[in-house]
Amino acid sequence: MPNIEVELSSGEKVTTDMTGRAIFPAMAAPGKLRAVTSGGKVTASVEILSADNPGSQIPSDRSDAGGIAFSYPRVLATHDRFTLEGAGFRGRADLNHVTLNGDPCLILAASPAGLVVLPGAHVPVGQATLRVAVAGTDAGQFPVSVVLLEFSGPTEEVNAGSASQLVLRARGTTQPLVLEVRNASPTVIQLTKGDVQRFKTSGGDENVAPVDVKFVTAGNYVVSARLVSTGAASPDLESARRRLAEARKIAPGDWSERIDRVLSTFDRAPRDLPEIRAELRAMLDDKPAAPLASLLDSAWRELN
Repeated sequence: MPNIEVELSSGEKVTTDMTGRAIFPAMAAPGKLRAVTSGGKVTASVEILSADNPGSQIPSDRSDAGGIAFSYPRVLATHDRFTLEGAGFRGRADLNHVTLNGDPCLILAASPAGLVVLPGAHVPVGQATLRVAVAGTDAGQFPVSVVLLEFSGPTEEVNAGSASQLVLRARGTTQPLVLEVRNASPTVIQLTKGDVQRFKTSGGDENVAPVDVKFVTAGNYVVSARLVSTGAASPDLESARRRLAEARKIAPGDWSERIDRVLSTFDRAPRDLPEIRAELRAMLDDKPAAPLASLLDSAWRELN
């Protein structure tokens, strides 16, 4: 989205360049940064963390060369972004260069403390070499596994209301992986425990995970999967509940009843995250008015 004006929660307005990116100073204090396009059609938010000493937060599984120190994931997905975290990067995206087996990756976002990277169109599946260079300084090359996440559905004809099973396969590695599955077609197909669930693959040559589903009706459906880092932080349940409590105070009509149901799930079974995420996602899809939408979005993001 080139030449689009974006308003930040700090009050600053920036305009994207030809690549769809914009440069701006980060907030001085930790907190939530939110960005909204003009017209409010696209929003995003991120948690700003303290960077007083980013190098001290780098895990032992890391690169440290030429003043550039960073951690990197050992397993990547062909169509999903990944993050390099550390120190020594450049805030201008085009000064950072990342390749997989020589194929250039796209730097989606950059700061001195990290890069958000999308693999190129010709990335290989299986063992690959990740190479990083910053402002002409080579930070080295590192072995990674690149996986292709594939779904296969039932081969026989299915009827509305029938239970079945999808098979999710991670091709390119034999190690078990934690994957998050999202259902984008709830009117056609339902996952048995909510529209967002996490699964662990079997490992080995097959490396699959069965996904139980129910067909609501016949038709095309979209189900996606992404890698979940084994070091990913746990969802912030308390923060999400506070956001929902704030939303409940300003919710009109039946919105208050829907929020009450989610709060009840928090109290009854706070670890039943798929059900909570799915209900919040359904509410956001119904496009509530601001500022209710902002509070519901914040709660949903705290749980993902």
